[in-house]
Amino acid sequence: IWKSNKTNDDKELIIFMPGLGGEIDNFKWIGIEFTKRGWPIVFINHKGSNLEAFAKVIEDNEAIPGSADFFIYRIKDLDAVLEAHRNGEFGLANDSYILMGHSLGALIALLYEGNSPDNQLEDRCDYALKDLAVTNLSKLLQCQISEIQIPKKKNSKKASAIIGFNSFGSLIWPEEKSSGIEIPTLLIGGTYDLITPLMNEQFGVFTALNNPYNRFLIIEGASHFSPIRIDNSYRENDDVFKISEFFIGADPILVQDLSAKFIIEFLKNIKSQEIPSVIKNQSDLGLDFHLLDLETIQEVSKN
Repeated sequence: IWKSNKTNDDKELIIFMPGLGGEIDNFKWIGIEFTKRGWPIVFINHKGSNLEAFAKVIEDNEAIPGSADFFIYRIKDLDAVLEAHRNGEFGLANDSYILMGHSLGALIALLYEGNSPDNQLEDRCDYALKDLAVTNLSKLLQCQISEIQIPKKKNSKKASAIIGFNSFGSLIWPEEKSSGIEIPTLLIGGTYDLITPLMNEQFGVFTALNNPYNRFLIIEGASHFSPIRIDNSYRENDDVFKISEFFIGADPILVQDLSAKFIIEFLKNIKSQEIPSVIKNQSDLGLDFHLLDLETIQEVSKN
């Protein structure tokens, strides 16, 4: 657990989950930004689907992680962290929490707090995957859920917020407000996301949520990899996923700084019970951005 001397009793535990093949060291910037403002943070290292697991596939010819690694074991990891939190093992004054994740990590947060997939997911997947030129790679992951039984969750319903970077789940919850999630949620995405496309995927997830506080931070030029901070001096030759600069988009550090600013403001809004403003066509830190509500997202989707 990351804690600072400034940890406040009224600040909930933030639980962060990286994406598929993710490395928690790449998200240390979140730990630094939030612990210095009083939030304690736990980063979950999902051993079956992290960077090390995929390195073993590439370097040692080990079996490729599957549906159980992507979903069942990740949900059980989150269950274990929350049970420790409820039992006071982190030494915090309250047992509420904030779920935060990138890509698959964001989906696990949504799955944990939301409705389980319905029995028509397989039919939707059959239709979605008929197109061999799949431009939304997240569909392949979503459809693997139909192969497994989502484990029963020990959910205490104490989540105060969900923060999702580059989220997906539109095949799982295809209808408006169908996720059953009524927790204030901030989704963050970029116009240059080629893995979970903004309009074709992330907007669908957002419309499945249901809370007046919900906002979508859209950052122009940001990509699927923008939340990842690579320290080039750290295990430089150990980078299994060598991402081309072509796919990275706008300066990741600026995107991360802007994201942190809006996450902090969003959490303050929840605490003070102030509905966040809608912001269109603004610039900060050299980036153009929009902070939109459900109504505006639906208008944009129709155009």
